[in-house]
Amino acid sequence: MDFKNTARNILFLSFLLSSMATFAQEIVPERCATDEYNKMLLKDYPNMMGSKAFEKQLSKQIQLNKVEQGAIQGVTSRRMVYTIPVVVHVIHNGEAIGVGTNLSDAQVLSQIQVLNEDFRRMIGTRGYNINLAGADVEVEFCLAQRTPDGCVTNGINRVDMSATSTSWSGPGGNTDTVLKPATIWDVSKYLNIWSVNFSNTSTLGFAQFPGGPATSDGVVVGYQYFGSDDDPNVTIPGDFNLGRTGTHEVGHYLGLYHTFQGGCAEVGGGDLCADTPAVASSSSNANICNTGNDSCPAGMVDMVENYMDYSQDSCMNVFTNDQKARVVATLTSAANRPTTLTSNVCTPLASVNNDGSAQIEGIAVADCGYSAIASVRITNWGTNTLTSAVITYDEDGGTSSNYNWSGSLNYGEFEVFNLPAIVSTPGNHTFNASVSSPNGNSDSRSCNDDANATFNVNPSYASTTQVHLTLNTDGFGGETTWTFKNSAGTTLYSGGPHLDNVTINESFNVDPNECYTFTILDAAGDGICCGVFGNGSYELKADDNTVIASGGDFDSSE
Repeated sequence: MDFKNTARNILFLSFLLSSMATFAQEIVPERCATDEYNKMLLKDYPNMMGSKAFEKQLSKQIQLNKVEQGAIQGVTSRRMVYTIPVVVHVIHNGEAIGVGTNLSDAQVLSQIQVLNEDFRRMIGTRGYNINLAGADVEVEFCLAQRTPDGCVTNGINRVDMSATSTSWSGPGGNTDTVLKPATIWDVSKYLNIWSVNFSNTSTLGFAQFPGGPATSDGVVVGYQYFGSDDDPNVTIPGDFNLGRTGTHEVGHYLGLYHTFQGGCAEVGGGDLCADTPAVASSSSNANICNTGNDSCPAGMVDMVENYMDYSQDSCMNVFTNDQKARVVATLTSAANRPTTLTSNVCTPLASVNNDGSAQIEGIAVADCGYSAIASVRITNWGTNTLTSAVITYDEDGGTSSNYNWSGSLNYGEFEVFNLPAIVSTPGNHTFNASVSSPNGNSDSRSCNDDANATFNVNPSYASTTQVHLTLNTDGFGGETTWTFKNSAGTTLYSGGPHLDNVTINESFNVDPNECYTFTILDAAGDGICCGVFGNGSYELKADDNTVIASGGDFDSSE
């Protein structure tokens, strides 16, 4: 669903019917955006899940699996348990690990634990139930032990994307066009899960159904809903704090629809699972578990405990046998649904004595000035305790410098530290870093020694006495505001909301020795350009007409 467009349609109707003054009240939060995503993808992938062709093939696979399972059970009681390799991409904004969007290892591990408890109907956990239709799906999850290039990993891929964006769209926006292409691992070997800061706070997550493009496959979850508050090392507030957003979205990834799919229109509901009762609509996000309700005239109580409903996390604990049949059929027939039968990335590499790896966590550039400080993470993947190493670094392949690191890291442990500041120049640059001489020895693995990251240094405009703004609003100028602040954070100038489709010119007096920040905001979260609602834009210039900044295509702010 496009919340802004939907809101505008509702606004138009509301004015006709009752002259309502605002439309923000009409936007209904949607916990999961998978259905919206599927509608988009089906246009280019007409045979993926959501199509009759996909369901016809999956139905055949379900019947085939039942025949084969019956034959196996006639000989032995051995069951097939599928294990899915996972990489979790923690997309953060440069915070320290465990702060804000840069989730702790414990929080990531707690989400994997919840997936295993829920899909295995694990006794003694929240994932266990006594529902007669309840099933042990017999699917487990393991964090990857190998990267796509064959190097060692713990399955947690931390990526600072703040230089590109600090928030990410739902389906069809910069999550698909920018984030996924920059970070995705081979979908034939890994289930890719992204933890992100969503631009639209009403979205908790979304997944790609089977049969879609390999370039965007996987699951996306809001960082605030990732993992479980049950873990003593994790604190997550709210009603969606037990990792069930992850369970719900992985259910979609494995071929499950919402239980309320189709409403009351079909016997057994539109999710194509006969043992999940039809329900009129998704359950409430209220802080209660609304059991005992029958919203359809079929005489069957709504299964609000099902993971594929919208109940609060503490209410969920059921996958059914028919849902299990769809999951198993998906794993045995759909492309890019890897298990340890087809992927070896959960198998650890042979151990080595000395192996240090280097990653660049982020680069802090002075707001005004040319100083840049790189934050580097060194990890020990060797069996020997890592006590020393050499970090070699440079800018743009120029003259290199060495930094002698010392500490004490056991296998899998890491330390994040800052390298000495470098003096750069205005423009885009690449910072390179590499690790060598772990414990004074040769590094046994070279595949994780080198890292690089790009950064930008803003130019200065010491000769200008004013900064000039030209703002062209789009068809919803009332959503646009802006501020111009000094280095102390004091707002010197501001504007908006504005009229629709107008041009605003402003000039800001400036001190050549001061640092200023201009911020433009859009209340609907889709910038001011480009589309059916107008091609808005902004431009900032110095006195000599040098363009300082320009744009319009952003999310909530720039």
